[in-house]
Amino acid sequence: MLAGVIYLLPKKPQPTEAVAQKTEKTFSGFSFEKFITDSKAKLPWDQGNKISAWEDQLKKDSTELGIYDSIGNVFDKNSLPGPAAWYFERKANRNKAEADWLNASYRYFDAFKASQDSVESSYFVEQALKSYSKVIAINPRNLDAKTDLGILYAEGTGEPMKGITLLREVVTENPLHQNAHLNLGFLSMKSGQFDKAIERFNKVLEINSTRIDMYVYLGEAYVRKGEKGKAIENFQIFKNLSNDPTMTKQVDDYIAALKAE
Repeated sequence: MLAGVIYLLPKKPQPTEAVAQKTEKTFSGFSFEKFITDSKAKLPWDQGNKISAWEDQLKKDSTELGIYDSIGNVFDKNSLPGPAAWYFERKANRNKAEADWLNASYRYFDAFKASQDSVESSYFVEQALKSYSKVIAINPRNLDAKTDLGILYAEGTGEPMKGITLLREVVTENPLHQNAHLNLGFLSMKSGQFDKAIERFNKVLEINSTRIDMYVYLGEAYVRKGEKGKAIENFQIFKNLSNDPTMTKQVDDYIAALKAE
């Protein structure tokens, strides 16, 4: 299979902030306090010192909401979404704003995708589910958040059908929602429903003809179906449209391997 051709990702009531912090630090044996400490150690010393100073300010006055943003942004710049999410969530718990819950949600989602540890990953899934649910409670029409929530349920929990149902609800409400169609296609690939996957990938192309990566996904779906001719046809279309020499070389090698079979 072409390396990297398919990207697959793989409710509790909100407690008070004090209870939330205590619960989070011991979630399934995962010490979030240690995680935060380890994350700070990865920062350049001057940025770590800034965070220490800001935390001292928060101990004196935790209502200074801009400080949570400042700390979260430092972790963001250093590609550390987990601790960034926690500070944005602390702000959201105080501010109750959709934008702040989104900031926490996106970063918990990114931390889940980046995690290599199953316990740590489970923690971030739980936090992301909670944060996205808060967004949707505030704004049920936020279909991007609903899509991410569907992906999380499908790939991060034992309730995949709940996630698929959410994604289907998104495309019912907005038939032109690219990301929902795309992820329904990925999930169809995982479950071996290749015709459905092809339908979804073609729908993304219909919505946005610049998504030439769909030809790679379509090619792989046809490979899985055993239709090498159609697979190669889609890979060739991608090659003709792509300006990425690395990906084009991968596709070339894959086509050669298919022809040699």
